[in-house]
Amino acid sequence: MPDLDRWDLLVRRDDLTDSEVRRAPLEPLEPGEVRLAAEKFALTAITATYARLGESELPFFDAFPGPDGHGRVPTWGYARVEESLHPEIAVGTRYFGFLPLSSHVTLAASPTVRGFADTAPGRDYLHPWYREYLLAGEPDALDDHRLLLRPLYPASFNLAEFLGREVESGTVLITSASSKTAVGLAALLAGREGLRTVGVTAAGNLDFTRGLGHYDEVITYEDLPSAEVPESVVLVDFTGQAERLFLVYDRFGAALKDALLVGYTHPGAEIEPPPGLTVPEPWIFFTPSEEQRLIEKEGEEEYRSRYGRSEGKFVEAALSWLTVSRVAGPQALAAAYRSLIDGALPPHTGTVGTPR
Repeated sequence: MPDLDRWDLLVRRDDLTDSEVRRAPLEPLEPGEVRLAAEKFALTAITATYARLGESELPFFDAFPGPDGHGRVPTWGYARVEESLHPEIAVGTRYFGFLPLSSHVTLAASPTVRGFADTAPGRDYLHPWYREYLLAGEPDALDDHRLLLRPLYPASFNLAEFLGREVESGTVLITSASSKTAVGLAALLAGREGLRTVGVTAAGNLDFTRGLGHYDEVITYEDLPSAEVPESVVLVDFTGQAERLFLVYDRFGAALKDALLVGYTHPGAEIEPPPGLTVPEPWIFFTPSEEQRLIEKEGEEEYRSRYGRSEGKFVEAALSWLTVSRVAGPQALAAAYRSLIDGALPPHTGTVGTPR
């Protein structure tokens, strides 16, 4: 049994279902570095996405490498500074950011207005979005819900901004409609004049997704071959699954005007669109790029304020439908991770894990 005070959850880079917990070494800090002790992890579909993209053109396994062909899967979480060799970063300070599924992580810190940025050269291939650690308040009644949704809602918000700007009218078809990012998007698009939202989900999630009241219509994947074909359809795909994409393209044909690839929630998901799809050519929507575009347009303060109000409203509303499941300790975290890879967790729940 590994030392429960200092451990890494390691995943084989060539077999995402093969994970193990190992004792983590304690390396001395270099000047300017800080060691964060993980406090809480958000275990959601995006955690599985990072694992599935681990060896892709955006190799998330390289963010926090492991030994012998293993990687440490990144996720989002809260952590506190346990040790600091940076004069401006105090021990005990709480941050939200990109963390490996490990008890601790060491980062090279450069203070910012909102927290600090990780400047380690081994992670400089990542967008700055993944290297910024934000000052976080002390836990409150919304702490777990905020943790689960904060990594996901930026995609919802920026997708809604993009679609509101680029799609004047028509149908927005959203796959994996029960996923939390899709739910956030549907909530933001609800009531938009000229836009109709149709969610597509598994049969077992149909009642839950309809019950949210955000979509104009919800159908199952089995319904797709006989679905109504509107004049104009924009696909927002959260599955990353070739079979789902072909179903949509085969049914909607010339009515399909655009196809955005956003998530990789389903087992077998692939980052690149499958060959053989007709026009329009599907493209990857990258949330940080759209966020930066909006910041440059309206100014960072205005954007952050507007986003913060929207996120706060969504997190509070989620109390009515999102149930928090809590696990503790590395072995329980490993089991929760495997459930995510298997696609076994119901949409109305979210898992918050603690290191011990």
